[in-house]
Amino acid sequence: MTFEFRKVLAFRSILDRRILKGNINQVVRLSLLLLFLLVQGCSTLPFYSNDEPKSYVNLGTVDWAPEPHFYSETSLPTKKPSDNALPDRTSFREEELAPERNNYLEHLSGSFELDHHLDNHRVQQEIAMLQRNPNYFDSLQSRLERYLPFICDKVLSRNLPGELCLIPIIESSLDPFAFSSGGAAGFWQFIPSTAKRYGLKIDWWVDERRDLLASTDAALDYLVYLNGRFDDWLLAIASYNWGEGRVAQAKKQRGGDVGFFDLRVPAETAGYVPRLLAFAAVFAAPDAYNVHLDINRANIDEQALAIVDTIGQLDVSKAASTSGISVETLYRINPALNQWSTHPRGPHRLMVPAPNQEWIQTALANIPPEERVSWIRHKIVRNETLGDLALHYGTDVATMLKANKMTSTRIIAGNYLLIPRSTIPIERYPTPDLNRNTNGAVHIVRAGESLWTIAKRYRVTTDTLMRTNRIGPSEIIRPGRKVIIPQKTSPGPVVREIRYKIKNGDSLATIARKFNLSVSAIANRNALDPEKYIHPGQELTIDVNVTSARSR
Repeated sequence: MTFEFRKVLAFRSILDRRILKGNINQVVRLSLLLLFLLVQGCSTLPFYSNDEPKSYVNLGTVDWAPEPHFYSETSLPTKKPSDNALPDRTSFREEELAPERNNYLEHLSGSFELDHHLDNHRVQQEIAMLQRNPNYFDSLQSRLERYLPFICDKVLSRNLPGELCLIPIIESSLDPFAFSSGGAAGFWQFIPSTAKRYGLKIDWWVDERRDLLASTDAALDYLVYLNGRFDDWLLAIASYNWGEGRVAQAKKQRGGDVGFFDLRVPAETAGYVPRLLAFAAVFAAPDAYNVHLDINRANIDEQALAIVDTIGQLDVSKAASTSGISVETLYRINPALNQWSTHPRGPHRLMVPAPNQEWIQTALANIPPEERVSWIRHKIVRNETLGDLALHYGTDVATMLKANKMTSTRIIAGNYLLIPRSTIPIERYPTPDLNRNTNGAVHIVRAGESLWTIAKRYRVTTDTLMRTNRIGPSEIIRPGRKVIIPQKTSPGPVVREIRYKIKNGDSLATIARKFNLSVSAIANRNALDPEKYIHPGQELTIDVNVTSARSR
């Protein structure tokens, strides 16, 4: 029995091994099948060679820069492209089928140099916002194709990071007439003081903050200076938005070698730099983020602008008739022009459609000097002033002084002056960006007038005039400027002049709120510096709209 038992055990042991071997073979075959299916499935997914763990970096604490409520992380890509490559090159796989679609974006993304910080929480938020508005760039399409290539050429010609050419999209949406309540204007949103610092003219003839070439050169000069100061492009970009002094102070407070994402900055700047980085990421790979962004090379070539030399001051009407371009078109592509002619002191140039540059240049060069600007010989009569004459003939005092080689504004009755004048009535020249305010009256500023006096005359507020005409709070309006008076849709205000004695605790701001006025309106009315203190016992003259002033 013992032997038989052992035989049975041995037989069962052999049988179990055979069964187990068969099961193992089946398991192995099944595992191989599952592994093959898994590999096949994975091959259809996007693959990124340099996945990094997400690291969310917040600027400072959340109490001073709250997250905008409309952000969401649900639509964010979980991985980032590798080495600035385009993860989805569908647009470029078959150039013969779509040779023009987005090829400019491929060229542009090759100029990007900065770390886009795609793992940063704020950058992801900005990308998410674009993903929830995938057609955002559609409204900018024509301006992107008209202005962006010109700006990028300037950036790349100076060997600067390509990301810098996206700044005007954030600053102004590439609208030359963009204007902020703080008085910033133009493509790059220069305030008057910084514009003057970098050589941009803001006068009766032009506002070069709206000049594509001049403002871009000035902005790049400024950015290069800022980068030289901080040796960090992100800090330079933050300084462009917030101010170099504030960034330097914030950097000093943190101490050591810190970068932008280590600083405590205001909410606007906290979103400004991440927004630029997000834009750069989307421009580099719009398909990867499901954002509609096509910049067509054919459209770029069709809308491209080029510079022609006008030799000297040139009447815009004469330039239009000579070049075969309408006056309206010339003003549209030269938005810096304020008046009927180019600036007397230069630079002597105009932007024109690039396809016609050569023959337009030849045509303008062949205009006889005496036909470039019309001149009149005016005999001075008693009590006339240069200001009166400038207003009458549509020019400025400085131009008349230079034309007549005068060193003083004193003129004598009976003498003669050479004065430039337009070839057609000034009223027939388009006013810059007037198409936005066609329902209003046009007031020509005279010597001694201010926004306050004009506002009082037409029974509107100075704030209304500032918003309608894009005039900054500290900007001086000069005689001859056209001011749009918006059409009233309700009865005009009832204005009364009062005398107000300053009390303890008063400031210009609290007084302005009390009477529903701006600080600048009160300061201008009383010849005060709004930055200086006022003292109890002082008396102010205030023009109060009695229908809207707060009762106190």
